[in-house]
Amino acid sequence: MTDSLVNIETGHIDWEAIKKLSKDTEEDKSIKNFYCKRCNCSFYSKNYNGDFPLCIKHRNNTFKNN
Repeated sequence: MTDSLVNIETGHIDWEAIKKLSKDTEEDKSIKNFYCKRCNCSFYSKNYNGDFPLCIKHRNNTFKNN
């Protein structure tokens, strides 16, 4: 197999290909820094796309114990 990352027969590991794979996955998971509109504390999120970011304390969570 020429496209494998590890050659079992010789023990050769293709580290450059492994590094390239990790860089591709890191670019997809871009984590952005936001500031909460209520308390102005900073938090990180990779899924938020709105105009009114709220930290975990101020989000409306129906499962939160008060």
